[in-house]
Amino acid sequence: MAGPRMDQLIPVINKLQDVFHTVGQRDIIELPQIVVVGAQSSGKSSVLETVVGKDFLPRGVGIVTRVPLILQLNHAPANSNISTRRKPAGGAVEEWFIFSHKPDEIFTDCNAVRREIELQTTKLVGENKNVADKPINLKVF
Repeated sequence: MAGPRMDQLIPVINKLQDVFHTVGQRDIIELPQIVVVGAQSSGKSSVLETVVGKDFLPRGVGIVTRVPLILQLNHAPANSNISTRRKPAGGAVEEWFIFSHKPDEIFTDCNAVRREIELQTTKLVGENKNVADKPINLKVF
């Protein structure tokens, strides 16, 4: 369990990641990260889904994940500014997702998140099995 200092540090790190992504300088300083690597179809997506606790990543045969996916996990207590400012109307949703390429669109359906990852991947690398190093950034609240 994270202590009070770590609880204060995580939002700062997330903000730094956002700023560096915005200005295109992801490698300026080393920020805490978990990296999942492995052979094709070895369970990398399953590890990420287990960490998040949701089934939201594309599945298929062959190379499915063709661009890096940067997940930023955010804790938003019910009474926090981020929760009241960005949480979808209705308030019944426990988790939601925001892509950096669509910062004003809130995703609450894991199937819609999966489709958006697929669409953005195709936009970045095309229909064939090309790969690229430009990431898709996804915030999970």
